[in-house]
Amino acid sequence: MKPTYEELEAEVRHLRELLKQALEKIAQLEEQLKRNSKNSSKPPSTDQKSNTPDAESKKARDSRAGKARLSFPPDKIDSHVQCNQENCPHCGSSKIQLSGRSPEILQQAELPEIKAVITEFQLQKYRCNECGKNSTASLPPGIPDSAFGPKLMGLLVTLTGVLHVAKREAIQLIKDLYDVDMGVGSVPNVEERVAVALDPVYDRIHKFVVEHAFCTHFDETGWRDRGKRHFVWLATCQQAAVYRIDRNRSAAAFKRLIGQETWTAPAVTDRYAVYSSFKDHQFCLAHLIREFKGYGEREGPDKSIGLALENELRLSCRVHREYREGKIPLVQRNRRLGARKRRVEYWLEDGLANGSDALAKICGTLLEDFQKLWTFTRILGMEPTNNMAERDLRKLVIWRRRSYGTRSNRGKKFVERVTTVAQTLRKQGRNVLHFIQEAIECFYSQVLPPLISEAMGF
Repeated sequence: MKPTYEELEAEVRHLRELLKQALEKIAQLEEQLKRNSKNSSKPPSTDQKSNTPDAESKKARDSRAGKARLSFPPDKIDSHVQCNQENCPHCGSSKIQLSGRSPEILQQAELPEIKAVITEFQLQKYRCNECGKNSTASLPPGIPDSAFGPKLMGLLVTLTGVLHVAKREAIQLIKDLYDVDMGVGSVPNVEERVAVALDPVYDRIHKFVVEHAFCTHFDETGWRDRGKRHFVWLATCQQAAVYRIDRNRSAAAFKRLIGQETWTAPAVTDRYAVYSSFKDHQFCLAHLIREFKGYGEREGPDKSIGLALENELRLSCRVHREYREGKIPLVQRNRRLGARKRRVEYWLEDGLANGSDALAKICGTLLEDFQKLWTFTRILGMEPTNNMAERDLRKLVIWRRRSYGTRSNRGKKFVERVTTVAQTLRKQGRNVLHFIQEAIECFYSQVLPPLISEAMGF
């Protein structure tokens, strides 16, 4: 029996609907294939690198201006060697004399021959004539009950926890440098002790970051602990940074990071909903630039709207950078940003009216929180991007890719403590290795570790 006209028409409509869904799915998959760190929030490490072009077609790089190395001051020079010559290097004559000009100076740094200092502590044993009990003498103050001293422990955790050297490679380096044998199992034991020694420093840094009134940047990234997904939360500012590993990525986890119910200081973040209740809140324009670049790679109205918004936000960041570098005054910056602000609002309204569903949704959200795109224009020292937090998180992202995370609570604690202390020391221009070694010595001397910054109080 032949199908009726109505049945054929219904089948055609059904096939058209299937074709439409298939084309939409293909477009989504093609868009996912094109996503990279420049048009989405994917990290640069996931980008597919293209082949290096041949030498003939490769663009010549501009030469970089050289910089003279700073000379060592006289108090740092250990020895002087005067270099003379007996004959002229051109003709071989011995009739030469000093020209009277200043000698040419070459300062050369060299490493000394080093070896570990092995100290044997003999703990005498005693027996009491009164009670008959036995006892053993104690170690001197500042000496750990370990086969390794504070300086060696500090070097080990700096290699593994700050420079992210693999445990076996760190052991091999110490063996090559100092001829000291260490077992792989000794590394986590030393890390656990150092984490406890850094506890007071970590608490001081955390208190400073969550209680000060400076602009703070927040971000989070994935982590692995015992094979389960965790998250590293970060709160950072110009002076210090604090890290915390949590099982969840939620409002409760954020409250555990800041140790309080609400955040009142100025903050820069992405558009994650956990941060939506902030008062002086700046959306990261770099995230939006990448997102709108992705829309600019589509076809149809999304292309022109996405490219326009990407361009306007890039220009806004450029104007602020020129102000930060002292190239333009504040008045000129605000005037130029005012023009950019009006154009961004125009294109967001265009995206809400004429863009695809996804573009219209983000444009509508940004129009509702439009002032959060420009909070940096009214708060001195605030940046329009969250690049500071992303740079500070990158160290743990690299560590995660090398080590696949942690496997215990003591491992998580070590990561939190050593990364917080090391990153804060770098922001303050302090020597990480020396500070950790000093903190270990203070711990075994039962005194508080030194302050990283006396002016800041942490």
